Amino acid sequence: MRTLLASLFFLTAAPVLAAEVTGYVESRTQYQRSRVTGLLPTDSQPELQQLLELNVQPRQEYRPGGFVAADLSLLLQASGRYRGLNAEGREISVSERESSAAKPLLSLNELYVSHEVVPQLHLLAGKKRVIWGAGMAFNPTDLINPPKDPTDPNFQRAGAYMVRVEVPLENYAFTLLASPAVLKQQNGLPQALLAYPNWDKKDDELHYLVAARAYALVADADVNLMLFHSNLYGDAFEDKTRLGFSFSRYFFTDYELHVEGLVGFGAARRYPVGECLEDRLSAVGCGLRGEAFFSTKRLDEQKLRPRVLAGTRYMFGDESLLSVEYLYQADGLKRDELQHYVNGLGLLRVARDFGLDPSVVDPRGSVDAGLPQKFSFEPLGRHYAFLSYQKPKIRDDFTFNVVVMASLQDLSGLISPSLSWAATEWMTLSLSGFVPWQGPDSLAVRVPESDTYVSELSLMPLEYRGLFQVRLFY
Repeated sequence: MRTLLASLFFLTAAPVLAAEVTGYVESRTQYQRSRVTGLLPTDSQPELQQLLELNVQPRQEYRPGGFVAADLSLLLQASGRYRGLNAEGREISVSERESSAAKPLLSLNELYVSHEVVPQLHLLAGKKRVIWGAGMAFNPTDLINPPKDPTDPNFQRAGAYMVRVEVPLENYAFTLLASPAVLKQQNGLPQALLAYPNWDKKDDELHYLVAARAYALVADADVNLMLFHSNLYGDAFEDKTRLGFSFSRYFFTDYELHVEGLVGFGAARRYPVGECLEDRLSAVGCGLRGEAFFSTKRLDEQKLRPRVLAGTRYMFGDESLLSVEYLYQADGLKRDELQHYVNGLGLLRVARDFGLDPSVVDPRGSVDAGLPQKFSFEPLGRHYAFLSYQKPKIRDDFTFNVVVMASLQDLSGLISPSLSWAATEWMTLSLSGFVPWQGPDSLAVRVPESDTYVSELSLMPLEYRGLFQVRLFY
């Protein structure tokens, strides 16, 4: 009886751990000029778009060292003004699509339980964004999360479902996690994890990723060694093991240097089959014979295909930040492969004329994009450069930022300037733009059956884009 009374007294005397709730309400208005004469169709791409987002980020402690946290976004999108080409190749207004109607979407960015067993042992279960690499614009070792936007790397907050065990020590840390793939989802909520459901059985495989990381602080440098083992998790690799690493350190006080890489045999990329994409006749022949237009021909290749990013950051005396990064992909497309890729895009416009399903000649894959991105980047080639400059505290409450990214193979690129104004402590106004540019014809590839040349980053189905955002914090 005394024990029971003592327990009741302890529970009533224990302090109540208050919940923390933060978040924001945002309005994003966007106009973009569609590149109707480009290779990618624009019929289903709106020029006008309005997005409203209500974000809530609750955090509730249930004991010291244990808490539940979430990051949820309810989005309402509306769109209009669709442009395309008629049979004579003239630009016309296209009737609105079903997607133009305002529809709600729930984005479950994060939802997890974190529990500290002892200071040297932490457990986590749920959905969380975990990035171990040091790259700013791109992370070669990030095999887990929806991809980030290189023009706004901190915007993407959506993570992956996982169970994680972490051992944090003073100068070392060890992590082990397991993540099931999301195979079916609706309105941002998962319908099937790890294996396909019986009502949509595409295979009998388990789709998963297991990852381990060892971190060490060595001579003021952050060093990570990573091991990944996956099976049909986000790509075509089966029973695949890859190694990752990252290094980051400040030199001469203000200069930071970082390197991040992923090393493995073969490539899961879908490569164009040149014999089927030379011209319309070859494409029709392959279509009638049932041959694939794109194949994972290097999937089982016993050749190392590393992806490496190296970069530096410098902080100026006025807190301005300059970042320069270089990305190398050994599995990227060479120029002749990019030509066949462009041939495949050209066939999208004529596939229906020959009775073919356009999806069989469409090399673009579909991924879980997480939050609606302002810009989605899938590097096709081998060499890229990223430059970012940020100037804060202009008249105390303005911040200017500009991001330039370029393909070093054909010198095409994209520039994205933005200006933010912290009007009050709880409201920020932002204006940003996206303008791609074409590289020189001598490095570009030719559009099939024309004298027009295109570069990688000029393939995007837009001439330019402007966004105006209003974000209210609470």
